[in-house]
Amino acid sequence: MSILVTNSADANHYFKLNQRNLQASLKKLSSGKRIINGSEDPGGLAVAMKMNSSIKRLAAAENNVQGGVSFLEVQDGILETIGNIVTRISELKGLVSDDPLKGDDEKASYQAEFEELVSQFTSLKKMAFNGVSLFSDTAGAGTKDTKTIAIDETGTNTITISLGNLQYSALTTVFDANKTIDPDGTGTEISIEEINTALNRVAKLRAGNGSGQNRLQFMAQSLSLQKNNMTAALRRMEDIDRAEETANLAKYSIMTQASAAMVAQANSQNDIALMLLS
Repeated sequence: MSILVTNSADANHYFKLNQRNLQASLKKLSSGKRIINGSEDPGGLAVAMKMNSSIKRLAAAENNVQGGVSFLEVQDGILETIGNIVTRISELKGLVSDDPLKGDDEKASYQAEFEELVSQFTSLKKMAFNGVSLFSDTAGAGTKDTKTIAIDETGTNTITISLGNLQYSALTTVFDANKTIDPDGTGTEISIEEINTALNRVAKLRAGNGSGQNRLQFMAQSLSLQKNNMTAALRRMEDIDRAEETANLAKYSIMTQASAAMVAQANSQNDIALMLLS
């Protein structure tokens, strides 16, 4: 009588193989990632890591540029206020000079308001954004302070924004505590020409600010587009095909169950053979 002995080692081998494939498929579906271990695709993993690093640097550059936009927006808001102050000084000058019915008390009130406006300007030009001065402290018409912002992932390309110089004589002439808007007052009287020159200076500063904002906003859009495109490329490289992997999960689940049954059958047949031999 011949006895057929089933090789349970083969059944065990395929059971373990199918079980590993099933576990790998479960990990991929759970994580959403095509590459779980470097051994699966060493080259793809290296490229994905580099791309991910580039995306993070682009995001940092975009944040820097957006911070620059915010800086200029705050600066422009203060420049608008300064322009309004100069306009009010112009109005006060007209109220004092053009109305012969105003008495000394009224003129003194206008002068007091003017001095308050000068004090407010002095406070505004000292304003800072997150600890960074919004305006240049450098005196002189030909000088200005600037800030540099990185605009790419390597940090080699930059944009320079101006802090805005409020020390020009056009402004310091108007905002002078020794000045007066009252023709009969003590001190040097401010002229309409000086006020208009100061107003033009503020307008020029705001125009330069607006140009800087536009430039930074265009750069922010470019960085965002680069980041989004690279992120899409990374997703295509890293993410699984869920439909395909779901099919793999079903296949390996069935194969694992089948191979487990074969292991059990092989062990049962070997037990029967041993019983007959005993």
